Amino acid sequence: MTRFSLLFAFLFCLNVNPSWATYTLPDLEVLTQEGNYDEFFAHALDIRPSERQDAWKGMLSKMADGYGRQILTRSEITKAHFTKIESLYTWPALKADDVFKIHRQEIGLRFLKACLKQTEPCWKELKAFWETDKNDPEVAFKLAEMTEHLAEKPITTWTFLDVALKSPLSEFYCKKDFVLDSLWAKLEIDYIRLGPKGSFLRKIDEAVHPDCLITFNKWILRKLAKPDKTSDRELAYQLLDAQGKSNNGLTDFFYTVYLLENPSKGELFNYAWNRLTELSKSMERREQVLKKIKILDPLPDELFSSLDISKKNAVLTHFKQKFPEYLYFYTEQCLLFYGGKNAFPHGNPTMKCQNLMETEGAAGLIGKDKLDRFHQVRSI
Repeated sequence: MTRFSLLFAFLFCLNVNPSWATYTLPDLEVLTQEGNYDEFFAHALDIRPSERQDAWKGMLSKMADGYGRQILTRSEITKAHFTKIESLYTWPALKADDVFKIHRQEIGLRFLKACLKQTEPCWKELKAFWETDKNDPEVAFKLAEMTEHLAEKPITTWTFLDVALKSPLSEFYCKKDFVLDSLWAKLEIDYIRLGPKGSFLRKIDEAVHPDCLITFNKWILRKLAKPDKTSDRELAYQLLDAQGKSNNGLTDFFYTVYLLENPSKGELFNYAWNRLTELSKSMERREQVLKKIKILDPLPDELFSSLDISKKNAVLTHFKQKFPEYLYFYTEQCLLFYGGKNAFPHGNPTMKCQNLMETEGAAGLIGKDKLDRFHQVRSI
């Protein structure tokens, strides 16, 4: 076959094979009228960039809208549908199309929600979907919601909440417990890593919109009163204090309880020690603190079982001198419990009472009469 024959055959194939043909605007108009989505999108980019003006953009927007709506009517969105929509979203004209963007989000979220329930969750697709456009707080929240309960995930829930909670919509997101738990965990890490000259308020401002803090601060107050672990109370106080939400009463309460929870010696320990000295000058302030402590169940008493005898004795003596009302109340509750005089639905509120009574010099701290009463009720 001659070179001319080969060239002729090639040109003939171009003319008869529609998949190789270059489509024109009139061709796309026909496909738009027919609603032929597959062929339209296969050839929409045949139009030269300089010719992609209003007519072309209008057809593209109309077909993308129709295609998205068609997929959304289906009971199941397949991976092929998801992949096609994600491919179209890379087109600049469609990435700037607000209607198509909404369709893309809804299709993606429906597909991902279903495939994450499979034996092998579609983490690769989820990460690609997120990386393509991670600016929408509502999408971010929904991804956080559908992944927060999953174990061994390669992407953290905070990855999504980091975007969602910076939005004014965070006021609504922060009504969810899992959101508050995640925010708490994030700020706990920030607090631990914070240097002595670091600003905790700045970390809070960087993490969350002020509208979320309305709900979060109420949640923090509950943590202050009933922490899951001892260190939670310290974090709760520091979060409130950094925002200027603490007051004298709350600070008195925190530092009093802090000393009773067997803290390590350091800056906070010194603050607490000095605060107790300050409280010794005001019966009214001590009464307010004791009123708050009486609500706690169990009562703060980790100090009483401390293996650091020197520190334990020093703090107990400090309480005896500066806040004797607490030791009196604590030991009275202990005697009532062991004497079976009162009902305690949650069990013993004075878990370390035995340790206190066995402390060297206990008679001088709580009174010999009370110590004798304890040994009497324990011997029954």
